[in-house]
Amino acid sequence: MSRSQSQLSLSTEEITSLLRAFPQGVVGVDLETTGLSPLVDKIIEIAAVKISSSGEVSTFHTLINPLTDIPEFTIQFHGLTNNDVKNAPTIKKPLKEFWQFCEKLPMVAHNASFDLGYLIKASHDFLLDFPVVNIYDSCRFARAVYKGKETTPSNFKLSTLCDFFQVPLLHHVAIEDTFACLKVFAHSLSQEMDLQVMLDRSFVFRLSNFQKSECFNFSTRLNGLKDLVQQKSLVTLDYRGASKNGKLRPVRPIGLMPLPQGAVLFAECLISGMNKSFLLKKIKSYSKLEASYWRPGV
Repeated sequence: MSRSQSQLSLSTEEITSLLRAFPQGVVGVDLETTGLSPLVDKIIEIAAVKISSSGEVSTFHTLINPLTDIPEFTIQFHGLTNNDVKNAPTIKKPLKEFWQFCEKLPMVAHNASFDLGYLIKASHDFLLDFPVVNIYDSCRFARAVYKGKETTPSNFKLSTLCDFFQVPLLHHVAIEDTFACLKVFAHSLSQEMDLQVMLDRSFVFRLSNFQKSECFNFSTRLNGLKDLVQQKSLVTLDYRGASKNGKLRPVRPIGLMPLPQGAVLFAECLISGMNKSFLLKKIKSYSKLEASYWRPGV
């Protein structure tokens, strides 16, 4: 199957459900990238599925030449190689075409902060204006809907939710994941829910909030941290935080990403086991933590 052609489609019922939540229309988005850090890594595939206010469905898809090698550890997930993208366009023109396709409609993605982070960073690099568009997360939405219910998915990964809703999925093919994201959102909707409350809980940010350069600032003093993140090393942070100021924080880095409040290190806290965002401007110092030295409770 071509990566630009999906085996999935949206049923009339699914489209009707999505338009109940987004009557003006909505765009689902998914990307494949060279890594997990929107501030550092590059986009290699963009896919989008748009539902107009009249219920018409259209798609956008392109491969991107990132002008850098695609690491082997990411190839094993999405299957895209350097050879696959060598004749693809670079990001600037497809990015403009993508924003034109979206028509300032609200957007939905699974773990939206990551996918939109790459689009936001690339748009910032090329001085493209961010539209006044609200971004929603299908993962957050499903989590909010099923909180406290007897029958729930075992987790809220896209593949797990597709199994739960019996949605077929060829995972890590961007156009497939985009259709699946919208279908998961549609299946999570129900007539009896307080729709606005659930939408509020799944709201991530508004694109126009990324106007300040502080969202993307990466101090040269943190270049070593960037390398540790790319190497997937455990790290100890000296962080000016509200609850544990002065205490070193052992973390497992996931990625470096832009947020409206500033650039952050997104990481798993090894003490709580929770994923957290650490503002780069509040990281006083950092060091590599050898896995053999880490003991819970130390």
